[in-house]
Amino acid sequence: MRIFMSASSLPSLSQERTPILELEVLAEKAANAFRPFLGPEGFDLAQYRQFLNTMYHYTARSGEMIQHAGSKAHDEELKQFFKYMCNEEQGHYLLAKEDLKELGGEVSEEIPQSVQDFHHTWFSLGDTIYAYLGAIYVFENIAKHVQKEGKDLFARLNLNKKQRRWVAVHLEADLVHGDEIIDLCSRYFDNNPSACLEGGRAMCNCWINVFTHFGRA
Repeated sequence: MRIFMSASSLPSLSQERTPILELEVLAEKAANAFRPFLGPEGFDLAQYRQFLNTMYHYTARSGEMIQHAGSKAHDEELKQFFKYMCNEEQGHYLLAKEDLKELGGEVSEEIPQSVQDFHHTWFSLGDTIYAYLGAIYVFENIAKHVQKEGKDLFARLNLNKKQRRWVAVHLEADLVHGDEIIDLCSRYFDNNPSACLEGGRAMCNCWINVFTHFGRA
């Protein structure tokens, strides 16, 4: 059973959020790599099925990956945040699988190389929690830049609700998660800016890599 937690469940969530410009730039850069695939010249139905397969593999290890990051947390607030994120991301890969099934597809046994690269990069970010804060900041702030394009994709491909759950959930939930990580990171960023930016750059590059190599094994 999936557990939902409100922003008020997070410790010390402040009312004012101060976005970190360098990380915002990286999130928008990542979104810009995704945007053309959502637009009028973007995914056809076969390519959308391929995208869902990639996202299944991309998010299949989310729980393990967030737990790995949370193991680097050095205070209670950070530990609670990563526990919360683990609950929030639980089962998202199954949405991609079910969407794909509704479209007559099945997930592949083979993991795309771009996903393998992503997993390797994540587990190689080092022993500091700050790299993971920067990484999550970028990931959770991509969706806000492609809200219109995502909804246009649903209409263009005539996707029903059972064929678009993975994208729809991330378009909505990541708006909340994006604000939450902005709040958290704004209070921790100055402790180790270089590590935060290193993690953000690494994850921006991983996301861009998915679309640079889209369609390849």
